[in-house]
Amino acid sequence: MPLNIAEKKDLVKEVTSIIAEADTLMTADYRGLTANQLNEFRKIARTPGIYIKVVKNNMLKMALKESAYSDLHEKIKGPQILATSSENPGDFAKLVKKFIDENENIELRSLAYKGKELDLAEIKKLASLPSYEQAIAMLMSVIQAPIQKLVSTMNAVPTKIVRTVDAIKQSKN
Repeated sequence: MPLNIAEKKDLVKEVTSIIAEADTLMTADYRGLTANQLNEFRKIARTPGIYIKVVKNNMLKMALKESAYSDLHEKIKGPQILATSSENPGDFAKLVKKFIDENENIELRSLAYKGKELDLAEIKKLASLPSYEQAIAMLMSVIQAPIQKLVSTMNAVPTKIVRTVDAIKQSKN
C-alpha cells in the first residue's frame, strides 16, 4: 500500500533524525536477497544503537541532504537498505561485515563514519576495532602492569632478606 504525502514526510523526518544521531552509516544494494535473508539482516537492528530500514531512494536522498552525510546521496541508486549505528562503530561493522560475508548477494554501496565517507574496504578496519568493554579492559591492563611490577619489586626486597636470614640460620644448625 503506497504511502500518502503526510506519511512520506513523517518517514523522511524519522530517517533524518536517525541519520543525525548516527556515528556510522552504511547503504547497500539488497537485490538478490531472499525475504529470509533480509529478515536476518533486520535482526541485527535488535542490537541497541543500530537502525536498519529499507527506504525509497528519493526519501533517503532528502534525509541525507540535510545531514553531515550529504555527500552520499550521489551513491543512492537501485534498491537500498540503510543501516546506521549511534553507538559502537566496531560492533556495528563486525555485525554488518559478518552478514555481508555470509550473503554474497548484498553489495555495499557507501560507508561513512562521523560524516566522512570511507572506502568500502575500510569496513574491515572498523570491524577490527575493539568493543567499548574490550578497549577498557586493554586500557586497564596497560595501567595495571607498571603498578604490578612496582609491587613485585618492593616485595622482592623483604623476601630476599627473609631468605638470607633463613640461609644463615640453616648454616648455623
